Amino acid sequence: MKSISLVVPVYNEEESLPLFFTRLDDIILKKNDAEKYDFEVLFIDDGSRDASLALIKAQADASDHIKYISFSRNFGKEAALSAGIRHATGDAVIPIDADLQHPLELVWEMLDKWERGADMVVGVRDKRSDEGFLKKKITKGFYKSINKISEIPLIENAGDFRLLDKQVVSVIRELPENNLFMKGLFSWVGFKVDTVHFEDKPRQGGKTTWNYWKL
Repeated sequence: MKSISLVVPVYNEEESLPLFFTRLDDIILKKNDAEKYDFEVLFIDDGSRDASLALIKAQADASDHIKYISFSRNFGKEAALSAGIRHATGDAVIPIDADLQHPLELVWEMLDKWERGADMVVGVRDKRSDEGFLKKKITKGFYKSINKISEIPLIENAGDFRLLDKQVVSVIRELPENNLFMKGLFSWVGFKVDTVHFEDKPRQGGKTTWNYWKL
């Protein structure tokens, strides 16, 4: 049986987490036909100041699939993502957001492409539900600028939502960077890459902490 790790960074997501747990159970755990995969769901609580950690702990007590790491303060999503990748044990690792903007259903399509030989399966947004004119211009300008100056191109509209084979994870763990830019590192390591496309869904609860200054 192959093991799959879902890595879920969390910061003040107490409104989204109950629905995430339900959708995770319905779409992933219960649909794991004949227990084809052994799922590990690793939550990284990034210093949440609400009830997020308490909710995760309660879920971990009730399910063998759920594990968690708790930060002493808020270090940011890149640090949370890096910690999750370093501690995940799966043959494949899939970072995914807790706010359900990344469709859990797409995990099965990623796994199918992985089984067919892809080392990395990248989730590409065809449309963003929260994207206004200004954010669209900033995002487009970012990809245009960085791909102009970088020897290693980034896939436009690709975020952290992707599947990483364990050999890709092994290489990323060896990299010495402290100031992390995970999208860049994912592209830099190479390997055989495939894509899946999706439309960003609206947040299922709470408010985003990702503002224009952070962007």
